[in-house]
Amino acid sequence: MQFPKLTPLQSRFAATLAATILLVILYYVLFTDLGSFAYALEIRPVDPKVADYPLLIEGRKAAHDDDGDDGTIPGKIAARDTPAPQALVNNQFKQSNINLGETQYWTFPKSAVTAPRSATPTGLPANVTATDPSSASGVVMNHELKKRENTVYISLNTCLGPSLNSTNVDPLSAAIPPLTVYISTSENNKAPGPGKSSDEQAEYIAEQGYMGASFSAESDVYVSVAAPNSTLFSGVYNYDLAASIDAYFHSVDDDTTNLYFVDSDTTSALLITDNVTQSSPDSPNYQQWMNITPPYTMFAHNINNSAIFGLERSYCALSLSAQIRPGNNAINTSMTSRGLGNKPKEQFKITYLNSSSTYYGILGMYGNSTASGIDVIGGGGKVWRAMNFTTKADSNCALLYNLDFCSQVAYAVPSNPSIDLTTLAHMYDSNAQSYYQNFTNSLSLIPCNTSSISMYSLAVGCPDCASAYKQWLCAVTIPRCYDYSSNFSFLQPRNAGQAFLNGTTLPADDPLVLSPVTNASRNPLIDSQIKPGPYKEILPCHDLCNDLVRTCPSALGFQCPTGQYLNDSYGYRASNGDITCSYLGAAYYLNSSPMKLAANFSFEIFLGFCVLWLASSLFY
Repeated sequence: MQFPKLTPLQSRFAATLAATILLVILYYVLFTDLGSFAYALEIRPVDPKVADYPLLIEGRKAAHDDDGDDGTIPGKIAARDTPAPQALVNNQFKQSNINLGETQYWTFPKSAVTAPRSATPTGLPANVTATDPSSASGVVMNHELKKRENTVYISLNTCLGPSLNSTNVDPLSAAIPPLTVYISTSENNKAPGPGKSSDEQAEYIAEQGYMGASFSAESDVYVSVAAPNSTLFSGVYNYDLAASIDAYFHSVDDDTTNLYFVDSDTTSALLITDNVTQSSPDSPNYQQWMNITPPYTMFAHNINNSAIFGLERSYCALSLSAQIRPGNNAINTSMTSRGLGNKPKEQFKITYLNSSSTYYGILGMYGNSTASGIDVIGGGGKVWRAMNFTTKADSNCALLYNLDFCSQVAYAVPSNPSIDLTTLAHMYDSNAQSYYQNFTNSLSLIPCNTSSISMYSLAVGCPDCASAYKQWLCAVTIPRCYDYSSNFSFLQPRNAGQAFLNGTTLPADDPLVLSPVTNASRNPLIDSQIKPGPYKEILPCHDLCNDLVRTCPSALGFQCPTGQYLNDSYGYRASNGDITCSYLGAAYYLNSSPMKLAANFSFEIFLGFCVLWLASSLFY
């Protein structure tokens, strides 16, 4: 066969096109998993305090076979050549202990694989993201209920792991060896496991305590769980294993944390989820979310404690070993519309924390949010990717939120340990409200409801002015407090002329004492009644002052400072979502995802390079 003869320009174009395709393929291979790689938690060891674990842990009841289970460990290999597998039941987890080096066998029978799917359970209100709520789908479940023909979902949670058998090994550097799950649908391999041909089985590693696999099947499914051999660890694992034809019984969301840090003091922290709906406040969907029993929970654990290391993606492990977890009275949950977009979201007040400490924060959902346990689709729970948050070092900053008047305030404020939080909140809130009343009296003199010719602006009105003034007022009269020992450049020292809480003072000739900007607080109430001593302030954002001047009539005389006075009074927002100035409803990195921005930027550069290269090849 004779190939057509190409002109020089055609030949150059063909070669250039082929090279471009290869570059696109290379980019895809290198960068598609960049985000998940960058956010992956380091796998670390588990250090449980017991060497052996009961089959039923803290009242957790697993489903048992109908053959008269006598309490022995299910799946224990019998002393014969062919192991007898234990049967899995749709949407019923089986719990088992397994020794190091042991393999246990399970089967999900054809009768369960080909059975009718379970009825779709009632879930949460719709997560409306469309502009028109009527165009959104109805009930949105915690799990995506795939309806492919004969799809089987196998999931495993490692609940507890073996302990280090040597005190010479740092538990923070030794990783707990993970369990491995083998799955076969072949009649030629009814006992999958280590050493078998990969042609007749699939192998899955339980990463950070979680494993999930879905696949098509038409007959019996054979499953084994294998524990590795290890000379560093001793004891047993405890795990939950489940099979379903409806959805994963246990699930993990690795794409997002869905949990954002608002602020902390020395012993507590405030966190929120992302918006759960974009509905307008007058819609039924909005009210459903605001009135719902909070559907999420969360776990918090000191990063220097090894109890959950290597098990951060297991709801079972977190519910047993996390330092802060549901049931130990350290988590207070509620729904709020404060913050981004003023849309419904869930907030968590976490207490009993240590000062100057960094914690993992992990969002979770008990079951599928409306039910849990056996015979429930998604009944094993769900966790999201872990994030970090840190508590403060100084005790003169206290976390306040849910104020009556300044309802958007949610951060640490200058405080004194001798004043309880309820009294402190009332002092700040009533002080701001008294200033607002004076403003209201002045605004009432402005002809707000008048003809367009007489209005002070066609773009904004008196309600906009009142809203901007309240935002600005609450931010400046209730300053955001930070540790005096911190050296972040955006912090402004305040109240340097007072004594610290321990009675010590700064030298009289210290520049901070001599400067009127840093010698006192911006709100006289703080120095005269609260008396927190020296602290540092995250300054209000400059745009709050600009919005006030822009939206209010000039007759009120509002002006923003300039020059050094501006820098001493206001801060500026960071482009990466960090909090470098104070604005109401703020949460760290809620508005920005640095990894996504970096990935998009890289892709744009790549495409631009390809276009330029292609053009230069054609027209050089």
